[in-house]
Amino acid sequence: VVDGKILESRPLKVIADPEVVLTEAERKKLFDMAMELHELQRRANEVAAGIAPLNTRLTELSKEAASKSDLPADLKASVDTLQKDVAELAPKLAMPVFGGRGGGRGGGPADSLVARLAQAKTALMGGMWPTEASMRAYADSKAQLPKAMADANVLFTRAATLGSALAKHSLTLTAPTPIK
Repeated sequence: VVDGKILESRPLKVIADPEVVLTEAERKKLFDMAMELHELQRRANEVAAGIAPLNTRLTELSKEAASKSDLPADLKASVDTLQKDVAELAPKLAMPVFGGRGGGRGGGPADSLVARLAQAKTALMGGMWPTEASMRAYADSKAQLPKAMADANVLFTRAATLGSALAKHSLTLTAPTPIK
């Protein structure tokens, strides 16, 4: 196709790699599992994109709140509590690290569900039947990620409520939108 015009076309036949010994049912199962993880990964990445900056902001905000003598003690305590809760959840939803120190391709914190999800999806798309460890990563990610996402959404809602209360004291906390 050149400038939107078809200049030449030929039929193309796509065949399975003869070196990969999988039945059509096995291929379909792997495809379906990978697509399921793809959707979970999309949603998990949205949550991770919200939790990381919220964690950073709450760390800063905790220091700002501590230095404000006119800020009520209950608001200071709410900032600290939310900061601790977000800091506890953040590693579970950390984005995978690609290359560099401390993380190989798809690596990340050991307990990062997002990184394990990416690794499981990659294994399912590898063209052969996944290892037991990959299947376990698939099952674990599928089971644990929805709860971690729900926990993050609760924290996002708490952050929105706290942000409204802090605005009255000239402190800013912008909460991520909960993920559906």
